[in-house]
Amino acid sequence: MAGFSSLGIGSGLNVDSIITQTMKLERRPLDLLQAKINGTSTQISSYGQIKSAMSALYDAAKGLTDLDTWRGKQFTTGDKSFVTGSATSAATAAGFSLEVNRLAKAQSLASGSFASGTTMGADGQITLQKGRWDAAGTSFAADSSGAVNIAISATDTLGDVAAKITQSGAGITAVVVKDGQGERLLVRSTETGEENGFSMAASGGGALAGLDGQAMERTAAVDAEFVINGMTVTSASNTVKDVVPGVTLNLLKPTTSPVEISVGSDKDAIKGKLKSFQEAFNKLNSLLRNLTAYDTDSKTSQPLQGDSTVRSLQNAMSSLMQQSGLDGATLASLGLEMKLDSSFKNPTLSLNDSKLDAALNDLPKLERVLTGDGATDGLITRIRDFAFAANGINGDITTRTKGLEALKKSNESAVEAMELRLTQREQNLLKQYQALDAKMSSMSSLSSFLSAQVGQWNK
Repeated sequence: MAGFSSLGIGSGLNVDSIITQTMKLERRPLDLLQAKINGTSTQISSYGQIKSAMSALYDAAKGLTDLDTWRGKQFTTGDKSFVTGSATSAATAAGFSLEVNRLAKAQSLASGSFASGTTMGADGQITLQKGRWDAAGTSFAADSSGAVNIAISATDTLGDVAAKITQSGAGITAVVVKDGQGERLLVRSTETGEENGFSMAASGGGALAGLDGQAMERTAAVDAEFVINGMTVTSASNTVKDVVPGVTLNLLKPTTSPVEISVGSDKDAIKGKLKSFQEAFNKLNSLLRNLTAYDTDSKTSQPLQGDSTVRSLQNAMSSLMQQSGLDGATLASLGLEMKLDSSFKNPTLSLNDSKLDAALNDLPKLERVLTGDGATDGLITRIRDFAFAANGINGDITTRTKGLEALKKSNESAVEAMELRLTQREQNLLKQYQALDAKMSSMSSLSSFLSAQVGQWNK
């Protein structure tokens, strides 16, 4: 409406104010429709939050219905300083004693001392071969991996040689260590156990002669030796897998007395998943309550106050939490109880540890009650399926969201059409008042002329 103030100069008519006030009144329906669009956008966003929280509930419930949850095993050691471990679902619940006589060690070689900065002095070669030494350490049997040859230059230092050995891909590492005598080359297999020994030969003269395995101090590779329930077992590694089926043992140091090991159902994992379910349920329940709240003090409503779809979800969740399953068991009887807060409002799901621990003592029954037996759906299975359906293509949340999105799109189209009509209305008003202004200006001039003539006549 810029430029309206220039009108009415001839007649004194305030066209600017007239058009502004008129359009303000005529834009009122548009403002109300835009407010409705903003409200719908907020509702769509609110349903996005519900969808996310419902997905979290589905994931938590699914975790409790997965077979691996109930077949998982827990490894317990009597002394973690000597042995730790883990167990897979393939392990059988059992207990056994373990004694560690010795740990597996890798073969190593240590050269004599060299003056700091010594170079090899001649071109040559170092040959590395993986294999096994006999008990006396005099006979070596190479494995099928093949020999690795490393070219050595006359200008190579001990550090250069160490780097070439480590980078050779032979499964052997080397490092230079300084002591009071000078520098020494320490060479070591990357794997422990008698099967992972190695030979090292050097040719070419100069300082290389001191790097031949025969001239170096050798520490033999050894296998770990341990005793399970009186039976002696050896292993090339200190990480021992499947000596007890499904169990991995991490041997840390020789024991001073037998360490008791137990493998049983992983109750802690199940309890953890029940805790995750509790948290997901409470988050969703709290979100639905907050989005439908009404503040009597401020007389303000939250975006979904009175929304029938949300009420339907709340009623369904409340019903599911109270249903009974196999043998008449309920979630409350298993330790998942709905409780009111201090104001006796806002029910939340809580864990009763004593009831839950009692239920965990009979895992097969707890599994059947929560997941079902093929003929009767489990209590958690029902909640999982409810959450999946609610978020599905034709689910309540999806359907309601699509309806709101369609309403928003329709209203946005109506706004565009109304904006066009109001622009045209404003232009028409401007033309009308321009004509009126000109007419009134003309009439004002005529009035002045007649007044002047009457004045002349009166004289």
